[in-house]
Amino acid sequence: MLETGLAAGLLLALGGFAWAWTALSPEALLVAGAFTVAGGLAFGLPTGLLYHVALHRSLSRIGSLPRRWWLHPLALHPRVPPEDAFAVLAWCRLGALGCAVAFLGCALFGLGALRAWLVG
Repeated sequence: MLETGLAAGLLLALGGFAWAWTALSPEALLVAGAFTVAGGLAFGLPTGLLYHVALHRSLSRIGSLPRRWWLHPLALHPRVPPEDAFAVLAWCRLGALGCAVAFLGCALFGLGALRAWLVG
């Protein structure tokens, strides 16, 4: 099921980029990309910080916080107690969503830059 969703998402993204290439000016793509990056970062950075704070608190409470835990925090998810798992993983997913939106903005900005370079 996950693979089907990923394939459908990829096809929708490619179709959206093809539409944007033909329907929007290079300037509009650059502005849309810049604002999308800014929005993704404005959402993703605070939620990512809150994820790290929640993970630190949860693992510190049970005495299972290794040194340099922030380098590979996803590997620590099995250690999170069940009563904290929903909150920690929710912040993780929200931070990842903000990162994905920022990456989408980078792709839009790159599409606009490529179109501006090829057209003019």
